[in-house]
Amino acid sequence: MNKILLTALLAASLSASAAQVLVGKPDDTLSARVSRSEPTLIRIDGHRVRRIFGAEGEFAVTADKEAGTAYLKPTTDKPTLSIFVSDENGRTWKLLLSVTDGPSDSITIKGRSVAGTSLAPGKDVARNQLIKRVLLSLQSDTEAEMEARATNEIVPLWTEALFVLTRVIDGPLKGEKYLLTNMSANAMVIDERELYRRQVIAISIAKPQLAPGETTEVFVISENPGE
Repeated sequence: MNKILLTALLAASLSASAAQVLVGKPDDTLSARVSRSEPTLIRIDGHRVRRIFGAEGEFAVTADKEAGTAYLKPTTDKPTLSIFVSDENGRTWKLLLSVTDGPSDSITIKGRSVAGTSLAPGKDVARNQLIKRVLLSLQSDTEAEMEARATNEIVPLWTEALFVLTRVIDGPLKGEKYLLTNMSANAMVIDERELYRRQVIAISIAKPQLAPGETTEVFVISENPGE
């Protein structure tokens, strides 16, 4: 009897450890992991997942409208993904996801309230739409929705990399397009987390693995305190 009970408790413990619970207030950046080969369930504790937004072509989302949850599966070889998850009240959390080759886990987001503050419905939805507009304008050379200025500025990054700022969009959100070239004799794996700095809210890397001499586009979107 004790052996059966112990086995049941162990199974319950393993099941519980597979669920990732992320606690943070809206606009926080939370870290989690997702399976490369299996869908990962994403839910918001006590609320419904209304929208998941990120760089186009990096993942697929299947919504369960009845349950108010969603299943996410990567469609890229990138080691990390950045996504935004919104609930029905317009609250949004940013998730920095590490892509693993293991089995899928579930992700539960638990909001942390901030005393003395309130969120206007739809505010975060509009913000996410602005992020998307900035990203698409940076990516497009011919049909940019927002005005961008060209530049050619070398930005110090790593000794084995050439990092050149080529396009800038100014506004409430600042968009920057870079060209990153692997100057070393070895293959280079680029982790988005190495490029984060204060005020940055989104990063997209076109090709996260570079052969020697190869170049990729890097898009950085950040808050612009001056606007």
